[in-house]
Amino acid sequence: RGLLVAAVVYEAPHDEGVALYRARCPHLAPRWLQLPGRLLDVGFGGRWWVLAAKTRDCDVNEEEFGGLPPHLRRMEARQLRSEE
Repeated sequence: RGLLVAAVVYEAPHDEGVALYRARCPHLAPRWLQLPGRLLDVGFGGRWWVLAAKTRDCDVNEEEFGGLPPHLRRMEARQLRSEE
């Protein structure tokens, strides 16, 4: 759901378009107390916090760079080049 400044991604038990009794009955709907267990991610300030934490250094293969000399195994911030 999108809020004014933040966004929340949570797991819903059914799609909004489903016409099943279980999906439409208000007594079977998930309670607000169950929301923390269904929460997947929180977006704020143009960033998804859980996704960013889980994908940090996800494409780095340490074994691939194990044979390099020590001075080549480390990169400094000034050596990185990226487009905005």
